[in-house]
Amino acid sequence: MSNKIHELVQTMFPPDGSGLKPYEWMVSPTRQRQWIDDKGIFLWLAFFFSEIGAGLYFVSLFYEYKAGLILGWLITLVLGGVIHMLYLGNPFRAWRMIMKPSTSELSRGIWIIGIFAALGLLQIVTAGSFNIVFNCIMGILCLLIISHGFATMNVIRALPAWSSTMVLPLSVISGIWIGHQILQFMFAVSGPQTLVSGMEIWAEAFFFAYFLCILLYAWGTYHSNEIGKESIILQVKGELSKISLAGVGGFGIALPLILTLIMWGGDTNSFLIFLRLASVLAGDLALRYVIMKSAMYKPLI
Repeated sequence: MSNKIHELVQTMFPPDGSGLKPYEWMVSPTRQRQWIDDKGIFLWLAFFFSEIGAGLYFVSLFYEYKAGLILGWLITLVLGGVIHMLYLGNPFRAWRMIMKPSTSELSRGIWIIGIFAALGLLQIVTAGSFNIVFNCIMGILCLLIISHGFATMNVIRALPAWSSTMVLPLSVISGIWIGHQILQFMFAVSGPQTLVSGMEIWAEAFFFAYFLCILLYAWGTYHSNEIGKESIILQVKGELSKISLAGVGGFGIALPLILTLIMWGGDTNSFLIFLRLASVLAGDLALRYVIMKSAMYKPLI
């Protein structure tokens, strides 16, 4: 028995008898464990850092801000890439994934990140490369990276919490919203205050779009089928309720809403922008965690 199969058997059927009975996965909803428990936690972090880095790069294109491009490029490739390798394991075997871009969403994501790394570096070292063609190409690559994590999850139709039609819109808005917050804080520290105040209008729009996507995701998944309903109940009333309430509800929605209302109309403050940034980072991490953790497989019978 290979090590991978042995680990899977030990996870599903531990020696103490606390795991699934051999027949339970056929008749009862069972939670997925490979992408969030144990070593799978790296995948949660890798998707998060890759997507917020690409979001920062994407927003920086509109402001032609080179420092934002550099930081977004580094977050995507260094933080996201290194953590991703920790999940993939042996690099001498993991490289084989790049050979299947036509059939594997994960393989397509690796190719997209590779192209983004090369073209992004070219744009950074050539400071005058903010032409519309280059910006459009990099913008498309950024959007593909932002949606890559949830797109990889979305193709797994046996997990209704991941196959929801709102998963991809939520991931795109999430990446742009957080990228915008990072850039706004960078400008608040070093840029003109008029620019920071002007960005607040977009911050308000992105926040309410993000909030709406969360509501639509929860509503759509709950009403999709019984398994999707079980996932939402697990998030709201089950073992994940504390993370959902404090992380998603508190840090992801309530506190940013209060701070946004305080700064409504462009009356911005550097400390409040930093506080909102820290809050939305924690909230989005919590949101991604509960979505990944609550996903349940449909029973076969």
